[in-house]
Order: sequence, then C-alpha cells, then structure tokens
Amino acid sequence: MKTKISLLALFIAFSISNVFAHALWIETASTGKKGQQQEVKVFFGEYESNETDSVAKWFSNLKDFKLVLTAPDGTTKVLTALPDVLFYKASFVPDQEGHYKISIVHEVAAVYEKAKIEYYAFADVTVGTSKINNAFPSEAALTIRPAKHGLKVGDLAVHEVIYHKKPFANQKLTVVGPDKKGQPAKTDVQGKFIFKPVAKGNYFLEAFTEDKTPGKLNGQDYEKTWHLVTYTTEVK
Repeated sequence: MKTKISLLALFIAFSISNVFAHALWIETASTGKKGQQQEVKVFFGEYESNETDSVAKWFSNLKDFKLVLTAPDGTTKVLTALPDVLFYKASFVPDQEGHYKISIVHEVAAVYEKAKIEYYAFADVTVGTSKINNAFPSEAALTIRPAKHGLKVGDLAVHEVIYHKKPFANQKLTVVGPDKKGQPAKTDVQGKFIFKPVAKGNYFLEAFTEDKTPGKLNGQDYEKTWHLVTYTTEVK
C-alpha cells in the first residue's frame, strides 16, 4: 500500500490536533514584468486536500501576518494584504529586474496543545534574468531554499532546508504537485533534497519540526515550539 506522507501525518505522529495540520502558504506567478502589477495571495488550510479556510475562520492572530517583499537590491517593504473569502490578496509593481522574494514569518499569539506555533511561508518572482536570491529573513528559524528558480518540467534542482542556520539533515518533507498528490521526500546529511517537477502548475513544499524547549508566550507557558514552513513555486 502506498503510504501517504503529509504534514497531517507528521502532526498525528506528534499527537497534535488536526486543526494544526493546517499550513500557511503564498501563491503568485513565478515570473513578472517590470512595470506590470503582480498579484499575490495568502492561504491557510490543507493544501494537499484542496481545503482552504475562509478568512473568517482564521484562528488567534493569524490575520495579523506581515507579507514582506524583498526586492533584488535587498530593500524590503510590507505589502498591504486585504481579505477576500478564502484568501488575503495583495499586489506590487516590480520596478527593477531581478529576483523578488515574498515571505511571511508569523508567531501565533496563543498557546495550543501546550505548544507555541511558528509559521513560515515563501514564494519567489523573477523579473527578467537573475541569480537566485536566498537572503531569507533572519527571524525565520526554518526555511526551504531553492537552488534554481523558473523551473520547467523535467528540470532537476537540488533544494535545501535550513533550521536555525544549520542543515535540516535526514528529515522528511512533502512535495505536492498540481495533481494535489503528496510525494514524500527526505533531506540528506547536508539538508538537501532533489526536486524534479513532472508537470506544469503550482508546486507546494512543506516541512515541519518540533523544538521541545519550554518557555512563556504572552503570559502563557508552553512546553515546545512547532515550526512549519511552506515554499510554493510555479513550474511552466
């Protein structure tokens, strides 16, 4: 029997309530044009199951996320995200050629199941031709870093996962293709894994880890921290 590996399965393994199997992710076209508006959407839900929560049901302070745009020259700005029914939407107009990074680093304000929750979401936009920009926000404890952007069907790229600035070695993650079927992947000792798209469309990559260091958040004690990261990219 083919085993379905997903973030939900990972959460169950850690005895986490199903509601926290949800992920936060960003969707946008992988390429843009200088001077033309680029649309960005932010979703929360279960990507593999094609289940997105209405924004009215987003829990705790999730709606207070900051959507940060990092331009090719390294400058950053927070994009204004407005609520729709199933997502938040934002836009920007590229004013230079190069590689733009869109990111969210969000700490949930309330403690759930004795855990603090940290969400990280990333996406990229290339305008013209450029080298990949892997200057991730310093506050992001867990990141998925692409080795190549603007992937086409059949391209082979070695991505990597970094946790607290070190390789996320020998850890499971999930790659979900346009067919919404999750495929298991695993990092090597250097935190790297092979990504080879087999069809056109959006790809969703996710990883999860648990830090058992206790602490206090907004007056609430917690026993551990759950780190959840997603990276989405469009393959043409």
